[in-house]
Amino acid sequence: MFRFLANKKTKIIVGILAIAVVLFLIGYFFVWPHYQDYQAGKVGQKYSQLAEKLTEYFKADKYGGQTPQETYNLYLTALKNGDLDLASRYFYWTKQVVQKNRLIDLQNKGQLQEYINSLPQWSDLREQNVSDQNKKRYVWQGASQKPITVQLPKGNGEFINQTIEPGGYQGEIDFEINNHAGIWKIYSL
Repeated sequence: MFRFLANKKTKIIVGILAIAVVLFLIGYFFVWPHYQDYQAGKVGQKYSQLAEKLTEYFKADKYGGQTPQETYNLYLTALKNGDLDLASRYFYWTKQVVQKNRLIDLQNKGQLQEYINSLPQWSDLREQNVSDQNKKRYVWQGASQKPITVQLPKGNGEFINQTIEPGGYQGEIDFEINNHAGIWKIYSL
C-alpha cells in the first residue's frame, strides 16, 4: 500500500513537506498573532504621534477671535486689506485651502470687491439656535435688485455656481470653536 514510500527520494520529499507543514502551522498559530500585535502597536504609536501633532497645531492656532463676532470682523478686515491668505486662516482648518482658492478665484475674476460688499455687517446678523454648544449659526436677510450668482460647496472641495433670482434671501454663517486655542473659526459662509 505505501510502497511509494520505499523510495529514498520520496521519503525525503515527504519529510520536507511534513516539516514545511509543521513550520507553517507554528508560524500561523504562534508567530503571526505576535507579529499582528507588533504591527498594531506600531500603528497605534503612529496614530498617537499624529494626534499629538494635531493637538499642538490646534493649540498654536491664533487666527480667530474669542467670539464669533471678533473672528468675523478679523475676516472682513483681512479681506478689505487684500490679504487673502490671512482671510482664509480664519476658517476651520479643513476649509482653509478651499476658501483661499475661492477668494483667489474671485479676485482673478474681478469679483472680490463685489463679494466683500455683499457680506453683512455684524449688526445685521441674528443668532440661530443649534444643538451643538461648540457651534454657532448666524443668519441675515438680504435682498437684491438683480440676480446674484453664488458659489455653493459640492462637498468634495469643489463649488457649483447657483443663481439667486432678484428678491429676498437668507444668508448663513456657521462658526465652530477650536477648544484647544479657545478661538472661534468660520466653518461655512
